[in-house]
Amino acid sequence: MYLSVKMRFRSFNEPFEGVVPWMYQDIKGLITIGVGNLIDPIAAATELPFQWKNKPGLKTPGMPASKPDIEAEWKKIKGDSTLALKGHRACEALTNLELSDEGINALIGKRLQQNEAYLVKQAPFKNFDQWPADAQMALLSMAWAMGPGGPPQFKTMAAGCAALDFGKAAANCRIDETGNPGIVPRNKANKLLFENAAAVVAATMDFSVLYYPSIATKPAVDTAN
Repeated sequence: MYLSVKMRFRSFNEPFEGVVPWMYQDIKGLITIGVGNLIDPIAAATELPFQWKNKPGLKTPGMPASKPDIEAEWKKIKGDSTLALKGHRACEALTNLELSDEGINALIGKRLQQNEAYLVKQAPFKNFDQWPADAQMALLSMAWAMGPGGPPQFKTMAAGCAALDFGKAAANCRIDETGNPGIVPRNKANKLLFENAAAVVAATMDFSVLYYPSIATKPAVDTAN
């Protein structure tokens, strides 16, 4: 992926997912942290560098948490099924562990790399590295929301990507919003990203530039001289 995509991936996703350093249940009841990073099953949590929060009653703020401590907190949050409908704030007071900002960045980077590695092995996306940056961000955004196995199921969108017809991709990239209103703004962003990519291809603009959140337009040529 282009550096412009990698460097802005966290800030792109923050409006849709928030940045949460403690464990919480997402709308499906799956344990999540960071910028919408699933850590479910429990093994995904115990490998992370959790540390103790700086809050009243805790004697070792900032110190590393042990694997049993992480497991206990994970099971505590997972065990209350009502938390899925209460949002991440409901879990703030219930948790004693957190990830540092550096830990969150590392988690995002690892998942992003894994998603990209999977996607480029799928036939419609094999030329991913040659796409405009906005198209790369759109596909990675879809994979972030659904998992990397999701985008290949969007056959018409995938066919558009394979043909560098990103207008077609834009018209067929909508993720199902049923029961998940939080996906609405992401769908709007993904559509604009693919539309930008279509404009970049049509006008032979710089593929490495991430134009989002602006609308991609080619600068007018000065003919005065």
